[in-house]
Amino acid sequence: MSKQSSLSEVIADNAADVFLKENVGSDIFIASDVENLIAKTAQVIYQNIDDPKFLDALINYKDKCFVVLNTHQDLRARYYSAAHEMWHLALEGSMLGRQSEVIKTAATQEDFDNERAADHFAAALMLPEKIVVNTWYKYVQQREVPTPALAKEAVVRIAEVSSMPYEAVCRRLDELHLLMSRDLLRWTREEWVAYLEQVGFPPSPLDNAANFKQFAGLSSFIKKQVDKGQMTLMEAANFLTNSDPKQAINYLKLRKEKVERQLSEDENG
Repeated sequence: MSKQSSLSEVIADNAADVFLKENVGSDIFIASDVENLIAKTAQVIYQNIDDPKFLDALINYKDKCFVVLNTHQDLRARYYSAAHEMWHLALEGSMLGRQSEVIKTAATQEDFDNERAADHFAAALMLPEKIVVNTWYKYVQQREVPTPALAKEAVVRIAEVSSMPYEAVCRRLDELHLLMSRDLLRWTREEWVAYLEQVGFPPSPLDNAANFKQFAGLSSFIKKQVDKGQMTLMEAANFLTNSDPKQAINYLKLRKEKVERQLSEDENG
């Protein structure tokens, strides 16, 4: 691990611990409640975008924060994406309590990897060390070296109670030196789902997406800014590209009509 990555992860790990103490507590899994925590300080915008490259986004405009989440993802991935954005949101506000300024300053260092920190923060936030360790040993029957079958079952059960992706659970267990078989780190989501079917686990709703759209808050806010002349049509279109593409296209059409009308007036004038 590079010095840059190590520094980023140490700071993110500390930030997650502080966040939990300030807002939730470290003796429970946050799971789906992560989105409610975000909603306390930002407008959450849900958009169903069939694009594997678009997972989430944080948008700041005129002292307002908007977190955009893609409901095309399965629920586990969506909650992890929300936790990832929680890092960026925490750096914007005071959810880190008295440590806020210290952590913000550390995150501005030249050799700081912000995206790596966000991923590590998400894992530490959603899979707190103490509860993960306790839950792991409970599920593997207190064995220091559990059988492969027990280890796989424990991964699935922790993924279920934490609402986290199987791959994220494996990485976290490895970081905490609990995962004896590092082969599981290479398992994909599809392999875990196939394993569930093979051993007879009931299908988990967390492995599916809950497709819906909810972005009235953002779209209405942008409309008010345009109506007041505080945002151009191009700015509005760019702002809504991911969260409300239909309205973004409408703004582009309005801009085109406005430009053509202005050109016509200039020619006739």
